Amino acid sequence: MRHILSSLALGLVLWGCGSDSDIIPPMQVERLGRESCKEGTRPDSLVAGSWNLAVGFDVKDLFFVDPDSTAVIYRRAEKIFADARRNQPRERIRLMAREIAASHAEVVGLQEVLYLAKGDTLIANFLDTLKSDLALLGANYKFYLRPLNVQTMRMRPPTPLQDTLVMHFKEGQALLVSDRFDVLQEGLLAYSNVIPVTLPGGVHTVTERAVQWALLRAKDGFQVEVWNTHLEILQFQTTAQTGEFLSLSDSLRAAKVAQFSPSGRVFLGDINNVPGDASPTMLLNAGWKDSWDEGRLGLGYTYGGGSLRDSVKNFHQRIDRVMHQGGCSIDSAWLVGNKATLTDSGWLFPSDHALVLAKIRYGIRP
Repeated sequence: MRHILSSLALGLVLWGCGSDSDIIPPMQVERLGRESCKEGTRPDSLVAGSWNLAVGFDVKDLFFVDPDSTAVIYRRAEKIFADARRNQPRERIRLMAREIAASHAEVVGLQEVLYLAKGDTLIANFLDTLKSDLALLGANYKFYLRPLNVQTMRMRPPTPLQDTLVMHFKEGQALLVSDRFDVLQEGLLAYSNVIPVTLPGGVHTVTERAVQWALLRAKDGFQVEVWNTHLEILQFQTTAQTGEFLSLSDSLRAAKVAQFSPSGRVFLGDINNVPGDASPTMLLNAGWKDSWDEGRLGLGYTYGGGSLRDSVKNFHQRIDRVMHQGGCSIDSAWLVGNKATLTDSGWLFPSDHALVLAKIRYGIRP
């Protein structure tokens, strides 16, 4: 499952950066190297969001199986296909597109962007479906997909009367960027602290986790550095990957400082930690500010678990984040996608996560 991901190239020349006079003054760097609000020639803002789309089945059915039991592996694979279909991926994406378009978000970080097929039969292609649905709604975005955990798995039948199952699977991260911005660069940096797993068919490998990044510039000169990630669910890896992110983001900043001076930085992602846990504490100590905390707008629970076919869901954890450096204030922060919709096939949530959004003000002090 491991393969070479996009590497960070030092000394890249960015096209279209323009002259310094066209660019909003960059963030102020404090003595400890942390970015803070800097008075600029004019105010500016960014609406950013993060949404874990939820693959629609229990990932444990894919990653944690008895490699010696053909019958168990086969049943698990059939269960994955059945669960994914029952949770109506086509309709779920339609609901997601409506929420994203209505939010007027300018940058959205997506996690668990699924592609799943049973042999030649497509079950879910989240990003292609989202592209077409957003286009129909008149929401103009550029899409940057970074697939992870790409696998084709063949499950032998436990009896001669059954057929071999072939599963084509991948999930990953994507950035949606509105047409306000040009994307100067975009890439993916892999984490090294990952989880060993056994896949159906007895394949021994590791999960893939990474952080996606992009350098954006608006036509009026406003520049922003964006990060999008999905941290592992086990606490050791969550903490280790947070440390890796902090090192990788600092390395990128140092590598491109001569070519790109952002007016602000944004962190988007599912960090699988609630406030007070190790990961958010590390991010706060490194100078990243939590947009939801700054807005003081309630508990902000983003994760509910349970079934996507429930009519009501108890959102009880805040594990998804929009964080920033260099921002001056939070204009607003809000959640969408945390209510079920009655569809032709019954009640349906777009995801077991809510889309968390924030409007961050840059350029001048409040």
